[in-house]
Amino acid sequence: MRKTKNKIVLAIFLCALICSNQYAQEETALDSVKIRKNAIGVSFGVGFGFDYSRTLKQNKLYATASFNSLPFTLNGIEQEISGEDLLVDTSIDFQNIDLKLSYHPFSNAFKIVGGIGFFQSSNVNVFTTFKDNIVVGDVEFNAEDSGNLDMNFNWGSTSPYLGLGFGRAVSNKRFGFSFDFGTYFSSSPEITLDATGVIEQTEDQETLLNESFESFKFLPYGSFRLSYSF
Repeated sequence: MRKTKNKIVLAIFLCALICSNQYAQEETALDSVKIRKNAIGVSFGVGFGFDYSRTLKQNKLYATASFNSLPFTLNGIEQEISGEDLLVDTSIDFQNIDLKLSYHPFSNAFKIVGGIGFFQSSNVNVFTTFKDNIVVGDVEFNAEDSGNLDMNFNWGSTSPYLGLGFGRAVSNKRFGFSFDFGTYFSSSPEITLDATGVIEQTEDQETLLNESFESFKFLPYGSFRLSYSF
């Protein structure tokens, strides 16, 4: 009788051990596929940005709000125009808030991204001066007195966006990455000219310059993003 009881106890112990092990495996499996609804990210590419994303439909649809900034300055570029050496300073200042939706038509990493960008700043400035003295007729002007040309390019404040990419805005794992490539569809840039000195008459070309850049309505965008999902 005692042997029978021992066998029963042993059988119960083995069953409990097997069930406990199975439950632990199931818990681990569930934890590995934990559904994450939110993510924060940082992006690098055409500028720097940070964002917050939310899952709308798992593996299909995500919403993202982001802030992006592109400050860039390059001074002292030497250019030769009409036989004269010029010094060119260039500065770029773009800041925008984006609202975007990412749609994964095949439920994999490939996505189509659409949305709208609100630009607080969308300016490109080009400032040009003469490097050396110049001669106009029989008169020689030194570099300081010969004048300068200041050009400003400004795009619209609101621009739709369309792009393609790989990677989810909210990764199924805790850490993720993604790529985005696309363009903003903006208005033509508004260009202003301010000229002084011997090139002051260049201001008369402002209308022609605006017409020449009328087709520049696209603002390309590309980024690599790192994210943390929770």
